[in-house]
Amino acid sequence: MPKIIRIEDGEKTVLPLRVTVRASRKLRTGATKDPSLRVKCGCCKSHLEIYHGQEPADDPHRATLEINGVLGTLDQWRKILGPLLERGVPKI
Repeated sequence: MPKIIRIEDGEKTVLPLRVTVRASRKLRTGATKDPSLRVKCGCCKSHLEIYHGQEPADDPHRATLEINGVLGTLDQWRKILGPLLERGVPKI
């Protein structure tokens, strides 16, 4: 059963994000599906799906993360999202 978490803003000026956490699971075909996070908007049906590998890798150049179908290494995602979260738009 997935676990649902509500993430609120410190000022509570916008509706909270709803995050659904799912562990890895086995499909009917025998294949396994990686653990995932599903982030839903608080005011509409928009969502973002994030899949990460089952085995945590210590090397960020080998560990992968898939965000809405785009696969990249942890290092690549840090280069894109890190500056955006810290200072604003990343310099490319």
